[in-house]
Amino acid sequence: MKNIKKDFLVFTISIFYFIYCLKYNIYLKTQIIYSIDIWLTKIIPTLYPTLIIVDLIYNSNIPYYINKYLHLNYIYIISIISGSPTNAHLLSNYKEDITKYLSITKYTSLLFTYNILKNIFQIKIVLILIICNILTNLILTIYLNPPKLNIHKKNYNIINIIIKSISRNINTLIIILGTIIFFNTLPINLIDNKIIKAIILSFLELTSSLNYLIITNLPLNIKLLCSIITISTCGLCIEFQIKSIINDTSIKYKQYIKYRLYHFIIYAILVFISLQIL
Repeated sequence: MKNIKKDFLVFTISIFYFIYCLKYNIYLKTQIIYSIDIWLTKIIPTLYPTLIIVDLIYNSNIPYYINKYLHLNYIYIISIISGSPTNAHLLSNYKEDITKYLSITKYTSLLFTYNILKNIFQIKIVLILIICNILTNLILTIYLNPPKLNIHKKNYNIINIIIKSISRNINTLIIILGTIIFFNTLPINLIDNKIIKAIILSFLELTSSLNYLIITNLPLNIKLLCSIITISTCGLCIEFQIKSIINDTSIKYKQYIKYRLYHFIIYAILVFISLQIL
């Protein structure tokens, strides 16, 4: 009976989505072009070289020396700067359970977040949103106390690393394009209420959500709430990208979701306390 209900639900959603695609064909074309433009102009120029650099760092002895002499995990540092799904790309190289590491290294890209948030808020609020996000992950790190990853010295060939990285990351970028198109063509245009639309977008797709906050006249508290949701979750679109990258790794998803819920609660509290004090 449970499987029949599931099949019926899938069938119903498929029919409605098919009808939606036929009825709003022009809107879908616009959204697909918009998605490809984001992919070409904002994601590839930053993410593609970042992924290659990350592969070079991982396959070198840099992580070993950072761990040995600075007593830091290089994944923390790279994740803060480059954001998700770069953290998943790094963690996919490990055979250990990565649940805790994935939970505490999930960020939006630092430079991208700053540049887009400054078009929504004053610089003080932008810095509070960014710094509180980092602090929240640090609190989670202390609380979860993840086990150390095995980092050893390696013998490596730079040319081979680059060749493998190019092939691997082109596939990753194509998957990312597919997820962006999917989430940007969902029937969000049918929602008339600006606040509800903003909140739903904040759970779905990072760029569209923040861009909507820029162009839409909403109360400051609503914009803050939506930004907190977007930055904490990174949106389901990035979550799907992460899932596709770490598909063959060891992870406990229920625990991961629970840890990210902790992140959202702590992050929201820190932001609102900081805004009251500063």
